[in-house]
Amino acid sequence: MVRMFVALTLLACGMAHAATLTARLDKPAVALGEAVTLTLQSRESDLDKLDTAPLDGAFDVFSRTRSQGAEGDMLVLTLYPRRAGVLSVPALSIEGRRSTALPLTVTDGSDTVPRVAAHWTLAPAEPRVNEPARLTLSICDDGSLQWRRPTLPIAAGRLLRELGEDEGVGMQGGEPCTLHRYYWALLATQSGDATVAVPMLDADRFGARLRFPGAESHYRALALPAWLPAHVPPVAPQVSADPLPERWPLQRPLAWRVDVTGGYSEDDLQALLDLQLRDSPALGVYPPLIETEPVDAVDSPLSRYRITLYLQPRVDGRVIVPTLRLPWYDTGRGQLASVAISGRALDVFDPRWRLARQVIVAGTAALLLVAAGWRVRRMVRWRLARRRGLRAIRAAADWGSLAHAVRRFSLTGQPEAPSLGAWQRRMQQETGRCVDEKLVAALEARCYGQASPGEVDLRAAWVLALSRARPESVNLRQWSVRP
Repeated sequence: MVRMFVALTLLACGMAHAATLTARLDKPAVALGEAVTLTLQSRESDLDKLDTAPLDGAFDVFSRTRSQGAEGDMLVLTLYPRRAGVLSVPALSIEGRRSTALPLTVTDGSDTVPRVAAHWTLAPAEPRVNEPARLTLSICDDGSLQWRRPTLPIAAGRLLRELGEDEGVGMQGGEPCTLHRYYWALLATQSGDATVAVPMLDADRFGARLRFPGAESHYRALALPAWLPAHVPPVAPQVSADPLPERWPLQRPLAWRVDVTGGYSEDDLQALLDLQLRDSPALGVYPPLIETEPVDAVDSPLSRYRITLYLQPRVDGRVIVPTLRLPWYDTGRGQLASVAISGRALDVFDPRWRLARQVIVAGTAALLLVAAGWRVRRMVRWRLARRRGLRAIRAAADWGSLAHAVRRFSLTGQPEAPSLGAWQRRMQQETGRCVDEKLVAALEARCYGQASPGEVDLRAAWVLALSRARPESVNLRQWSVRP
């Protein structure tokens, strides 16, 4: 009987040991940000079905790895503490089997892990609906951590848009620290209380992965008046528009660029432009191009768009480009306001008439250039002809040679005249002036042998008289230039 009792007792103990769920930690204490490994083991249970929800209050379950071996089913959980202090890994249960609770000491910083502080700020602290607000996550550490930008969860009642980030110097516990700042643009779409939170913050330190508890931000979004029209934000826009030209060709599209910085969305701008721009017989309006542009400041929650309006004048004369207005709600005065984008009246001209005028001007200029060239050529030719004639007169050796040189003198390249009288009449036609009769008579007398004193003076008198000869004013029908 005793042997049988002992055997039954040993069998029951073995069965109880086989059915237990054991749990153990790889270390009894960690610093906030470090990982701790929880190993669960069971011989009969399928640990894939283990509910780890009891751990979520104090730990972030980063990963789970399951394996099977001779000792049964094994599940390894990687946990990151959510707060510092003396924590307890709660007991986990599956199929009636329950593990034991395990204590864990979490310190705020250690020799290998720095202390970290994180907090949120929202500016303005109580934004209105549709008012862009700057949401900032500030993280202080000793400068040895490489942070990863956290991803904020999507929630109803708000829109989030990532902005830039920067790094500077801050204070933690009265001591200087390295301050990392991440910015978002928060746009509340409905009024009421809300919370922004990030569960854990990821960082690297010399290749080791660390995860620190995140922070929460509670804010209240204020409602706008019920009478306020749609697409009207409570932010004054900043507008910069390219100047419109004074004159523009008919039927040629005009691209008018406008930069808008404020609280509008692309749909808001599209709706406002559709309300104010209408296609008309005088001015054609094409769908505008709205492009998102980066804002200069990394922490600005405002949106910036470049709008390109395509306009086409359809009639010549005076065509008016309308003035555009961007409305916004002035919260200080509690009333609507607007910013004007000034239009102007265009002087629209037909480019065909402009081309015709250009052709006429170019033709006139060409004719004037030809006439000027002809006049210059004519002037050069008669000056050269006069120089050759005077050279022949000076070189005459006797009175006969002088008479031949005088009869050959011509400003237009005429052949030698048959007599001095004929030459005299030709010179009157060329220059419009009569040659001195006394010089002609004196030269004829020398040619017929009637001697008189002053031969050298007569030759000099001819040179002096003909050196002043020049053609009469230009008459295209009178003169024919010979080559």
